[in-house]
Amino acid sequence: MQGDGEKTSRSRDDVEAAIRGFSIADWSRLHKVAKAFSFNTGWDLEDLLQEAMIRTFQGTRNCPSNVDVMKHLIDTMSSIADGEREKAHNLLPHVPTAQPGLEDAEDPASPDWSAEDNLAYEGGRAEILAMFDDDPVAKDMVDGILARFDTEQLKELTGLQGTAYNSKRTLVRRRLLKLAPKGRTP
Repeated sequence: MQGDGEKTSRSRDDVEAAIRGFSIADWSRLHKVAKAFSFNTGWDLEDLLQEAMIRTFQGTRNCPSNVDVMKHLIDTMSSIADGEREKAHNLLPHVPTAQPGLEDAEDPASPDWSAEDNLAYEGGRAEILAMFDDDPVAKDMVDGILARFDTEQLKELTGLQGTAYNSKRTLVRRRLLKLAPKGRTP
């Protein structure tokens, strides 16, 4: 006889019977949840749902007897999706954007950001820097701005002072304004 503290799991037959008993509304709910959880995982919603069922049938994810099979499948899909997002995040290289010799600069890419946020940042950064391929000094200035350099650090980085610095800053601002949607000023 099992004690009150011991957990028991549903058998494969019990899980299969419960799944066979799902109504159209139950399947619709599972598909909606799978669609939400599959976002940014690289998995199709059907594959995510199928993987949750396979892990349950194989016994690598046990369904406790006191937990509804629907809830167990939803929790399993959530766990799989979280694991996939974590894997994707860990595969991304993190390259600091601070210039050598300027230790006070911050690295704007954050380890707290999601993988999607880091990819979006790096993609946007590359697009902005490409606008200044014809002007290395302006490109250095933009790189410094993106790394959150203050005015003195930007002057040190570019080697510009006074009017030359102000002129380069104006050129950078005008090119960046071209990125703003028409009728909107950033």
